[in-house]
Amino acid sequence: MNLVSLPITAVYAALCGFLVIALAATVVRFRLGKKVSLGDGGHKDVNRAIRAHGNTMEYVPLALLLMALLEINGGGDTALHIYGALLLGGRLLYAYGMLVPKSSANPPRQLGILTSWIVILAAGVQLLII
Repeated sequence: MNLVSLPITAVYAALCGFLVIALAATVVRFRLGKKVSLGDGGHKDVNRAIRAHGNTMEYVPLALLLMALLEINGGGDTALHIYGALLLGGRLLYAYGMLVPKSSANPPRQLGILTSWIVILAAGVQLLII
């Protein structure tokens, strides 16, 4: 039986998992505070919390899958750590930008989404050329 070990991807998957739980807990906290059982109840702060969680759930799985495939195919430890750090850092920035807004378009939110796109694009390109 061949076992595959993905220690680098595993670290970033665990850290991103903690972030997902924190964002989900934030949604629950906001809903309880506004007495909303489903959806956002028309509250912008609840909607922002829902989107911070949802956006993370939209991007993190694909990025981690690409990282895992790179790790299996010898993509290089340095590249994987760069991708993982960018992914986690970007997701944290995005969440901050969504949950502590100064305006609808703010630098933390913009930088957060940009880093997620960079990770997905760069990892995808690297997979095609290795």
